[in-house]
Order: sequence, then structure tokens, then C-alpha cells
Amino acid sequence: MFIALTIFTVFSVSGKDLRFAVVPKFYGVFFDQSKNGCQDAASQIEGIECVYRGPEKASVRIQDQIIEQLINEGIDGIAVAVTHSKYLAEHSLQKAKKAGIPVITYDSDFNAPTLEKHKDLRLAYIGTDNFEFGRALGEELKKLRPNGGTLIIQTGRPDSPNLNLRIMGVRTALSGKKYDTPPGQLLQNDRGWTEVREPFFNFDQLTRAVKQMESVMKGKPIQADSFIAVGGWPQNDEGLYRKMIAPYKGKIDRKEMVIVISDTSPPQLAMLQDNLAHANVGQSPYEMGRQAIFTLLKIVEKQKYEEVIHTPVKFCTPENYYTCTKNLQMNSLRN
Repeated sequence: MFIALTIFTVFSVSGKDLRFAVVPKFYGVFFDQSKNGCQDAASQIEGIECVYRGPEKASVRIQDQIIEQLINEGIDGIAVAVTHSKYLAEHSLQKAKKAGIPVITYDSDFNAPTLEKHKDLRLAYIGTDNFEFGRALGEELKKLRPNGGTLIIQTGRPDSPNLNLRIMGVRTALSGKKYDTPPGQLLQNDRGWTEVREPFFNFDQLTRAVKQMESVMKGKPIQADSFIAVGGWPQNDEGLYRKMIAPYKGKIDRKEMVIVISDTSPPQLAMLQDNLAHANVGQSPYEMGRQAIFTLLKIVEKQKYEEVIHTPVKFCTPENYYTCTKNLQMNSLRN
């Protein structure tokens, strides 16, 4: 369920307008929904502005430079989707702390070692419960292939804390095991599931993501019958995905290859309706952006705030396509 919010006009104790920044990992169909959420929230509160600024492509160094630029501009609060925990914590976010600028994370939090070392650096996390999200992806695959199978997982960067939690969640759902640290262990005939290789790393490059998935669909050089993407990369360029997947429509229809992919943007749901995947598990980037504004405002105004806000997920298949589409439209229009 979405968190109910009471919207009201708030004036800052300083008597000046406040500018809050939402810094994504990169611009794209997923993160741009967080821009819509933060801008809608800011528009409802007098004197509040949302600044949405990030790299064109995923790069921790560029993200770090953008945060430093925002600090130099006198930004009043920052919500960042963490690309690399240690680097940001030791560079621009230290400067934010020294400048008295509150920092929260969204979508991707610090990893556990960084969070332990820099307890007072980030004040809140807003986003998906990434371990449970990964479990949800795994459970959807189990529904589609209940007797187990051979799996390839696609992820972004090997050092991305939220994605490693999702991988661990997938492996937990399929194996029934508990793992001490993310991303868990490669599946080796665990309850009938085997990962035929280490996860594909696409480094948030959409073209690479599509090519990696194409190699899975071809079955060359490695054969598998199941594919999970713990992010939406292969479908984030609709034209590329449709062109790549078209020759393999028969394999999808016959479930020779089962496809479960993260996120439920409108283009992804259109592809799901066309049976170009079997299931999409969606996050709530719009709500992440909304909550970022409200949380930063509460911190600046020295009000009570939630240190962790887990945003909801939804489960979409070709069979419930219309329900998922309706829910997405309601989410976009709720303000």
C-alpha cells in the first residue's frame, strides 16, 4: 500500500525558499519517474523547489561532481541514488556534511560496511526493500517454472549494494537458503535450480544489456531456460528490445525461455501485453521522488521523520496487464 500523506503549506524556519536535489544514477525511463514525483510534491508546498540532476550514463565520478556542484550552488538537501557507496561517502557527501546539507538515499542505499562507518552521513533511505524485491522476482520465476531449471541473472554493476541484495533475494527464493552476505552464492542444483554462469554485468549500459540478453535467447555459447534481470535495463530502450526479441517469440510462447524482468514502466507494460516477457515486478520510483521531498523538508524543519521508507512493489503479467496499467496511471495522477 502507498503511504498516505497529508499535504500542507510549510514555511521554512529560515524564512527562505528551499531547493532540494534528487540525484539519480543516470537519466532514464526508471529514474525520470522519480523526477516526476519530486516535482509534483514540491509544486504542492509553497517555497519548495525540486532540482533533478544526474549523469547521462551511470558514472560515480560524474555523479560525485554533480553533487559537489549542487553543494557549491547552496542546495538545501540532497537525495541520491548511490552508484558507489565508498567513493561518494569519502568525497562529495563528506563535503555536504561539512556544509550542513542533509543527505538521504533513494533507490540504492549505502552498502552495510559504508553505512556502519558513516552512520551519520545519510539520514534516511527511501525505496524498495531490495532483498524482498529479489525474492519476489524469484517467486515469480518459480510460478512459471515450478520444477526448477537453468538460470542466468543480469545485473548492473558488481559493486551496487541494492542490486546485490536483489540477487541474494532471487537465490534465497529459489534455493530456500539463507546467505550471510550479498549477493549470496551461485546456485548449483539447489532445489532444482542451477545458474549456468556468474551474473551478466551490464554496467547500466542499455545496448550491452540487450546484447547480453540476446545471447541468452540464442542459447549460444551458454544455454539456459530462465532469465531474470534485477533491473529494467534490457527493456529500457523499447525499440532495441522489440527488435532483439522478435525472432524468439515462439520460444517465449512455448516457455522454452522464461523471462522475468524488473520494473513496470508504460513501455514495459506494453511489451508485456504483447507477450514479450512472462512477468514484470514493478517498483515505485515516482513515490521515491515524492517521499524524498517530504523527508528532506522534515529534516530541515527539524520535524520527526522516518529513517527507512520502503515503497511498494507490484506484480504484472500478460493476464493482469490492464490492472497494472490502471494502477500505474492512478499513481501518476494521484497529485
